Amino acid sequence: MTDIAVVYDDSALLAYAHGQVGAAELISEINAEGRHVGVPSTCLAAALAELKDDWDVMQLMRLVRTRTVVILPLGGDDAGREPAEALRQVSEFARKANCEVTVGHAVAAALSHQAYYVTASPKRAAVALPPSWPVLDLRPVRMVSDRLGLAAVPTSAPPAPLAGIEHAPPGDDGSTAEMPALIQPMLATQGPLPATGEWGYEFKWDGVRALAYVNGDGLRLLGRNNEDLTQAYPELATLSTVLAGRRAVLDGEIVALGRSGLPSFASLQQRMRTRRPSAQLVRASKVRFYAFDLLHLDGTDLTPSPYVERRDALARLDITGDTVDTPPYWVGDIGPAMVTAARELGIEGVMAKQLRSAYKPGQRSPAWVKVPLTSTTEVIVAGYKPGTGRRAGTVGSLLLGMYDADDGLTYVGNVSAGFTDRTLHDLRQRLERLRRSTSPFDQPVPREHARHAEWVRPTLVADVTYRSWTPDRRLRQPSWKGLRSDRDPAEVRLPA
Repeated sequence: MTDIAVVYDDSALLAYAHGQVGAAELISEINAEGRHVGVPSTCLAAALAELKDDWDVMQLMRLVRTRTVVILPLGGDDAGREPAEALRQVSEFARKANCEVTVGHAVAAALSHQAYYVTASPKRAAVALPPSWPVLDLRPVRMVSDRLGLAAVPTSAPPAPLAGIEHAPPGDDGSTAEMPALIQPMLATQGPLPATGEWGYEFKWDGVRALAYVNGDGLRLLGRNNEDLTQAYPELATLSTVLAGRRAVLDGEIVALGRSGLPSFASLQQRMRTRRPSAQLVRASKVRFYAFDLLHLDGTDLTPSPYVERRDALARLDITGDTVDTPPYWVGDIGPAMVTAARELGIEGVMAKQLRSAYKPGQRSPAWVKVPLTSTTEVIVAGYKPGTGRRAGTVGSLLLGMYDADDGLTYVGNVSAGFTDRTLHDLRQRLERLRRSTSPFDQPVPREHARHAEWVRPTLVADVTYRSWTPDRRLRQPSWKGLRSDRDPAEVRLPA
């Protein structure tokens, strides 16, 4: 996005249209600098609704004919106007003004470039934007939550510190409280959006769960099953620099950004397969750490603290940089809007977390609810069929399994869709090393699926998307997402 110099609200637009503010000179300077003016469409629609004189409308047309980015919301706005009507009105105005209405992340860009938010008393956008214009700013991801009228919990003005969460002083012997050696990650249950209670909402990121142990200038990254990921993601060592000597345990997600600028599990696959990446791979396949919880800080155990207090303490750490960020969270009756936003933005889903809930290490708790937008499940690769035709020399399909309540490996279907050519070649190499002579399933696999199958040791876990379950407990229309090196096959269970 080109630099944005100012962002107008509806009161400033009306003042400009009525000739009450000398904005023409400012706009001329902005154009000369090659910078943009930002105008949210809800503000433009509100101003248009108040204007009765054709000359005033022409003034606004002249404004929009400049280098103006009009931000189009796809959901509610703070004025209560119907989004569809606001969009129709702005589009009609743009047509008459013979200008291009650009859908852009203007608010995010305005914050990034220290733009002025133009009201009766202009101020920096970072401090003046109203709470109905929050920005989810995960550099280089720029997603304006204003598009759906979502109001994030503000983080620019930190709340009062929690007792005991400042730098812990040394003990009588000069020592300080020790860092915990291991905290098992808390797990979520899957279900619909909560109907009652007080909840915080986050986007569900499509990546690898990790806990970051930052001890002064040292970092240790552990995965969900306590595997050491530190050397696999060396660029995340910047966490220790960002925390400037503090000792902390952070819960978060390692993600890779796809071409859309959003976290992409497919983009993360190559890094997940490489335990010691080369400098070239690190540059070519960049990852980021999204911190969403704070479990320990400078000698203080925060796991008993409520979620909302842990998030406040996390916000005060201001964890942001080239490879790390802290996503915001939302509160209030906006669960459905969050799901709509996630669907529109192409995000995996939404997490709902009870505001007063403690962090329960190692437990799958109903205090955290994940609401995925697509049905995704973990499966065990137990065999494959060699490819033919275009897939000759690679893999045609994979035979999938899950463990039942009696710990028996049960066949749940085969997957042949969703693979890239590179993935097929990589899988064939991996599976060749795992071949065995007999089926690993505890019950016979249907003959038509077992014919020509090559069996493997059931050690690889993967994610697949699917449409539904059949009555005989088979996955309907599964599609490959990728391998999960952070999962233990024993955890992959048939749904009850």
